[in-house]
Amino acid sequence: MALKYWPIFMGRRLPPLDLLVSFEAAARQLSFSKAGEEIHVTQSAISRQVKKLEESLGFALFERLHRELKLTEQGQILYETVQDSLESLARTVANLKQEKSLCRVKVSTNNPFSALWLVPKLADFRSAHPEIELDIDSNNRLVDLKQDIFNVAIRYTTLESVKEKDYLYLSGEDIFPVCSPAFLKKMGTDAGNIESLRFHTLLHLNDPKNAWPWLQWANWLESAGYAPAVGKGYRFSHVDQMIQAATIGQGIALGSSPLVDALLEQGLLVAPFATSISSPRSFIACFGPRKDESTMAFINWVQATINASRSRRQKPARG
Repeated sequence: MALKYWPIFMGRRLPPLDLLVSFEAAARQLSFSKAGEEIHVTQSAISRQVKKLEESLGFALFERLHRELKLTEQGQILYETVQDSLESLARTVANLKQEKSLCRVKVSTNNPFSALWLVPKLADFRSAHPEIELDIDSNNRLVDLKQDIFNVAIRYTTLESVKEKDYLYLSGEDIFPVCSPAFLKKMGTDAGNIESLRFHTLLHLNDPKNAWPWLQWANWLESAGYAPAVGKGYRFSHVDQMIQAATIGQGIALGSSPLVDALLEQGLLVAPFATSISSPRSFIACFGPRKDESTMAFINWVQATINASRSRRQKPARG
């Protein structure tokens, strides 16, 4: 009897999947010829497979009428079960394929890089790499990549301070004043004259931990060879808040390239003075143990995008 040749699944003998697929198609179409067309076999092949399944089960699945097929009571019950099972199997396979195609990269980065650079460019990344999903953890704390939680960390530091052996240099940092086009217009003839800063509203960064030393006006002016600017202004606890205030015309801030490059390209910020300093700090990608193709695709995209933006921006002359 054919039953003894059925594969054993969890202690039970089940009909071969190809017989069940043929039966389900024939039962749904109520036609051997249409079922054959659907699964790309002949009508006679469908008829033989259904007959083989019936012989194995020991009961009829169809009533073969003149030019018509009709399910028997047992056939209807089996059809409903097989159809549900095949649909569930198809959904599971599709979901598994989708999960495999959507690779996930978990990224750790500080708040300014995330808010000013990465988040505004997510649509560009999705367009370039639709198969990769990003999980972005924006936090100013230093994460331990050895814990295997993150694929990569984008850090703002000096090359000498990097402890990880596996890292990639992304960009240096240029610092220069930025403001909105409307604020530049208000400056009038003072535009281009750094000495006039004392007469305008300056945006300051409260930085008790000295995380962004070159975004302090006193440090920047001293490095650029100018006297300290004295003037009224506003103070912010976060870099992105300070830059946002500059984009809406609240005053002049010190901008860090590459963080402000996109805002300069969009015309939301302008650089009113032809003076810039290069800080000793850089943006660096440090890799965790799970460095894979998707991680490298993301970081290579970051590096290429930064380089493209910096090449488009005319770098101000060093003061």
